[in-house]
Amino acid sequence: MSTTSSLRWRIPVLLAGVLILAGPKHPRGSTMLQMLGHADWLASHVLMTASFILFGVALVLLRRGEALPERTARWLRWAVIATALQTVEAVLHTAAMVDHGNLAAGRATPVLTTHLAMAVVLYPLFGAAVVGFIVAAARERVLGSWWIAWIGIIGASAHGAAAPLRILTGYEPFSILFAGIVVFALWMALAGVWPLRAAASVRRAAPLPAAAGH
Repeated sequence: MSTTSSLRWRIPVLLAGVLILAGPKHPRGSTMLQMLGHADWLASHVLMTASFILFGVALVLLRRGEALPERTARWLRWAVIATALQTVEAVLHTAAMVDHGNLAAGRATPVLTTHLAMAVVLYPLFGAAVVGFIVAAARERVLGSWWIAWIGIIGASAHGAAAPLRILTGYEPFSILFAGIVVFALWMALAGVWPLRAAASVRRAAPLPAAAGH
């Protein structure tokens, strides 16, 4: 993988991790009403949405770069789709603050309700697709390595499980799983700077240069 091609995806994936690690964290609260009314709701979720956008850009640039091993390429396609859907959910997640007054008054909360319904489905979809991609990319030495893959796997798995477990069960301790996005952000930041070796399968598949005179 060329240096120029590598830099194209390294920069956005590094920035995606830094935005979450350096920005304000998700507001704490025992109720949705408290969290929606918190001053950090907008800033933390805007940065989270921007992080998903940058991660999606990084995946697309990686896909458009040099040839990838079959397993990584397959999981990368799923990861691109899942990240796009997760970004849409993140936009609604951010916008849910507009329903703070409705929730306080006991009125309908269309944006919040839509966000919660989408989160139950899309969080685990994103988690599964990204975990599959991280494993394939580490195994085939395309992105990151086994030294850091476990960080991304834990982070993406916790993030993927957070919404369905917390929303469907109503069990408040499951809220700790939402911190998985911070662990996943650490993996993104590390993956953005981690040294790479071209996958052996790609090198073997590369056509040999034609001999002189042929």
